[in-house]
Amino acid sequence: MSIPCYCRGGEEEDGLPGYETSPDLALVALLTLMSSFPARRSAAVAQSIVTHLRVVSADERLDGILRGCAAQLVSNWEALTVLSQPGPEPLAPSTRVVN
Repeated sequence: MSIPCYCRGGEEEDGLPGYETSPDLALVALLTLMSSFPARRSAAVAQSIVTHLRVVSADERLDGILRGCAAQLVSNWEALTVLSQPGPEPLAPSTRVVN
């Protein structure tokens, strides 16, 4: 399931936004992803956030404070990627565990 973003900008041949020519698009996409994460708690969304944080933190055209903040958030969102992975199925109520 993809997250709709109504902020169309230049698109490249592979269908990805043109972050190379419009660095603000990466920031807009990042904010959209971050605001939708609580409702979905998806590992895929968290991983996309990590990717976008890295793009924002590496783009020299953006303000240094913004890049630094993005860089600091990467490890937090990497942890959320792991924590958002589906866990094992719980034991059925009739299943008894004997030690």
